[in-house]
Amino acid sequence: MKKLLYLISLTLILVSCQQTKETVQSTFREYDSYLSNEVKEGRLIGVQGMVFQDGKLIYDKSYGLRDRESGDSMKGNELYFIQSMTKPIVSAALMTLYDEGKFQLDDPVSKYLPEFSTLQIVNDPTKGSLSGTHPASSPVTIRQALSHTAGMSHGIAPIAYDKEIWNALILNPNIKTLGDRVTALSKLPLMWEPGSKWNYSFTPDIVGRLVEVISGKDLSAYLQEKIFDPLGMKETGYNLNEEQRKRVMVVYGFNPDSSLRRMDPQPNMSGNTIYSGVNALFSSAKDYLSFATMLMNRGELNGKRILKPETVDLMASDHTGGIKYRLDTSSQYVRLGNGIVTDSLGTLNLEPGYQFGLGLAIVQDPARARRTSATMGEFFWSGANSTYFFVNPSKKLIGVFMTQVASVGNPNPYGFYFGDQMRGTIYKAVE
Repeated sequence: MKKLLYLISLTLILVSCQQTKETVQSTFREYDSYLSNEVKEGRLIGVQGMVFQDGKLIYDKSYGLRDRESGDSMKGNELYFIQSMTKPIVSAALMTLYDEGKFQLDDPVSKYLPEFSTLQIVNDPTKGSLSGTHPASSPVTIRQALSHTAGMSHGIAPIAYDKEIWNALILNPNIKTLGDRVTALSKLPLMWEPGSKWNYSFTPDIVGRLVEVISGKDLSAYLQEKIFDPLGMKETGYNLNEEQRKRVMVVYGFNPDSSLRRMDPQPNMSGNTIYSGVNALFSSAKDYLSFATMLMNRGELNGKRILKPETVDLMASDHTGGIKYRLDTSSQYVRLGNGIVTDSLGTLNLEPGYQFGLGLAIVQDPARARRTSATMGEFFWSGANSTYFFVNPSKKLIGVFMTQVASVGNPNPYGFYFGDQMRGTIYKAVE
């Protein structure tokens, strides 16, 4: 009798599991088709998608090839050069020091990095430093560095001064460490008065350098100790071991005819010494999901507390309230995606409908943000190789999208398409 009851129970469990699996597959049929079709139609070489809701991983699939030239297929354990998805991680690292009372958000950056004590502002960013400079009337604060309101830029906008920034910070062979880069950054004039405009910028490198100076450890070691080890992020770092390097997805880029080519050079996977806050980490979809889940849980994962709940709330709250040069839907701009636009000046600005917190962008008005499927309060970011993540606290929902298609400095006809389609199909499934 006991054996019969056991067999009946086991059968019911297996049937239930099969029904659940079929329900999930049916629910995500459109998202699944989206991922597979991007590969089939040649817009992506390989892709991995993860969806997490209510404490469960409810979708995890990969399509296509990790390496088209070798024919190596995606297996679901790939590593990716996550570019700007480094920024939220490094911002969280600095906020662990905030939790320890080591600084205040409105402290001047120069309190910890004296090289920023005397700041100049370029007279005309569209003409570059040849237009002359004038003194800044206020210092850059840590809050401004975290929220891209410090008056700096990223070197990727189509104007003269951004080209100077890129040459000074990225193409400079004398820069060997994060400290070197931040010192070089401190010698450049600002583009705007601190606190007056949102402008996507190099300030996450200042954030990373603040971590180093305040903690007394290099950024790589601090991230390992305070973020990666506690969260079990074993595949995330600035340098990879030999086994990990074999699983890194190749980066591709678009040709003018929208076909994809293998980028040359590929990201350097070992021997890196510039532990950047801007763009230098490798990670896996699983690791990044752990980081995102910690944020959704307001600072905790699996019994390990990384940040105080109120600190995560602070990160996911708007810190752009004081800026003067804010766009609205009547403004002229070109949408780049992920909440970033090129405004009429040729500089990078925040798209209407979005806000920005401390290392995180926030959907403030879904209709104005052209994300009608999203809800107010979703926070997110992405990387220049077309990687994306979002967290929707009200729905206890996380989406992670990983591929490797370069968009900065390359023609990319799908600049915001991948992230928008990913969100739309995920929200449709969970609704």
